[in-house]
Amino acid sequence: MSDSTITMSSFSLFFLAALAEIGGGYLVWIWIKQKKKIIFGIVGGIILFTYGIIPTFQPADFGRVYAAYGGFFIVSSILWGIVIDRKKPDRYEIIGAIIAVIGASLIFYAPR
Repeated sequence: MSDSTITMSSFSLFFLAALAEIGGGYLVWIWIKQKKKIIFGIVGGIILFTYGIIPTFQPADFGRVYAAYGGFFIVSSILWGIVIDRKKPDRYEIIGAIIAVIGASLIFYAPR
């Protein structure tokens, strides 16, 4: 596999993990906060379990994967807020997300 294929694959895994964590957490959130049926909590829990498996497919050590994932999670959370909660991020959220992604990219993709 080429370096660009590995990079695209790991980006995809990071965002898939973020979607699973945020989506599963959201289902648990609305089950409890909005008093939805328990099926929301059960499905959310299953999705959160799946989130725990996804990072194991990354081509790096646990600590590096989870440290880099933090940046992707931040961006994905802001995107979730825009699409699902209809909340426009302010400039500090955008600046912070950019800083986090730069840091995550350095942690995970810098040549070693």
